[in-house]
Amino acid sequence: MGVVDKFLNLIGFEEVEGPEAPAEELGPEATSRRRRGSLVSLPGPRTMRMVVAEPKGFEEAQAMTDHLKQKRPVIVNLESMDKEAAQRFIHFLSGAIYALDGSMQRVGSGIFLFVPSNVEVTLREREDLRERGGLMRS
Repeated sequence: MGVVDKFLNLIGFEEVEGPEAPAEELGPEATSRRRRGSLVSLPGPRTMRMVVAEPKGFEEAQAMTDHLKQKRPVIVNLESMDKEAAQRFIHFLSGAIYALDGSMQRVGSGIFLFVPSNVEVTLREREDLRERGGLMRS
């Protein structure tokens, strides 16, 4: 048994060769060592980026869609864009978010929230926003 094998065995990892014997035949000490050797990976906290954009033209719609494809929520402020281009922009992103199983919310006049399928905007939060004047009824 090498140094690495001894170290791994010391911290609870052991290599099992051949078919495993039933727990009754191994005894309680061997059974507890086998259980200690089980390693479960727990997901750590992830930072989620939210994209806030004020596009100047329709040509920026693809970049916003790329963010949605990467599971990033996008807030788009279209107030400075002319009405026809803004409408095309919203139609494009609406189709993209539909294809990605996400959702879209109108936040204000010319301001829209697009969230991918991994983000949920609950009704209660929306009602709280409405009460504080941050979300308009659509």
